[in-house]
Amino acid sequence: MTRWLLRLWPEGIAARLGLLLLAGLAVFGIVAGLLYLDERRDRAVEHFSRVLSVRMLAIVELLEGAAPAERRKLLAALSDRRLRIRLLLDRPREPGWQPPGSIDEDAGRHLRRLGPRPVFVRIGGRSSGERHGQRIVIAVGLEEGAWAEFSVQPGYWPRAGPLLWLGAVALLVALGLVWGAHRTTRPLRRLAEAADRLGLDAGLTPLPERGPRELRNAARAFNRMAARIRRLVDDRTLMLAAVSHDLKTMLTRLRLRAEFIEDGEQKEKAAADLDEMQAMLEATLAFARDDAADERPVAVDLAAMLQSLTADLADAGRTASYDGPDRLTLQARPVALRRVFENLLDNALRYGGEAEVSLRQADGRAEIRIDDRGPGIPRSLRERVFDPFFRVEASRSRDTGGSGLGLAVVRAIVQRHDGGIVLEDRPGGGLRVRVLLPL
Repeated sequence: MTRWLLRLWPEGIAARLGLLLLAGLAVFGIVAGLLYLDERRDRAVEHFSRVLSVRMLAIVELLEGAAPAERRKLLAALSDRRLRIRLLLDRPREPGWQPPGSIDEDAGRHLRRLGPRPVFVRIGGRSSGERHGQRIVIAVGLEEGAWAEFSVQPGYWPRAGPLLWLGAVALLVALGLVWGAHRTTRPLRRLAEAADRLGLDAGLTPLPERGPRELRNAARAFNRMAARIRRLVDDRTLMLAAVSHDLKTMLTRLRLRAEFIEDGEQKEKAAADLDEMQAMLEATLAFARDDAADERPVAVDLAAMLQSLTADLADAGRTASYDGPDRLTLQARPVALRRVFENLLDNALRYGGEAEVSLRQADGRAEIRIDDRGPGIPRSLRERVFDPFFRVEASRSRDTGGSGLGLAVVRAIVQRHDGGIVLEDRPGGGLRVRVLLPL
């Protein structure tokens, strides 16, 4: 039972706050309604006792003065929905009959207008067809020994009109509570979205410091944290740029000195090592600078981009194909996105010999699949290959080139587009790379 209730408990703060406010409103409404009905019942009993005592006195005097044959006609004419009258030959003997003062002091006071006649009152019991609560039954003794029984319907239950107004007001209040809870928690949602984007875009616009004091303090603390992170990233980039400049100077000197190596074979190996060092240095610097973060999103025809890349590869004699729509536009950073697919296509051709690209649109996202026929990547390593400088040595050694930063750059760019990348087994063998981008 507890688990079932926990599943019904909403996860969002706005929903929880709104539910608690509505629950409190419902409890207040029920208690207030019960108090209102209790007060209305007491007032109704007192009102009917006062008003009907005058009417009952007149009816009793008419019955006492009328001939026995005329009494039935009088009863039929004087009875209505709320007051039913019948004649009894003897005093009623059912349990529950009491003197008027023992049930309600006001009722006893008003019923004294009936004079010295014996009067008994019983509250309780429903007449057939009644839907609005218990009736009040009053028995009055007549002069000749007969009894007149008056069955009174107080009618203290509220009518449909007030209930409809109460329901409409409750609905408006509930809508106001839900709107207020949603609006109050909006800064929290903005804070969560900004925190999620901070790792992807260090140049995030500062959060507006509005709302309640606690939320303003949280937004202010977040902005200070984001500013410190931006300064840290900028300092790191400047440091790497300085180190890169010094290392490039040293590489240039080494190249000049390598020219004086007389052994041709050793000279070629030294030049190859220097080329690899420079390639690694440039790749590391590009990864650290994260140039794609500075590019602004624009409308990009993803289908045209993929067709162009595969057509260029096919023209160069590589095995590459495209399957998908002729046009599919989304908001993206074009240079960064082209870098993603160039890297993935290069990996597919280098390690799988071919690249089959397909593009599909579903659920508001573009799904790009790049399939190859290579050895694939073991399941245990499919997450690690996205780590910087990590390579699967069994199939991606230094002899095949690469610095281990390609997939790390790819995932960083895809995540910056609020997308995702997944590595899977291709049916029939090989590796399938699935890139998901929101449209």
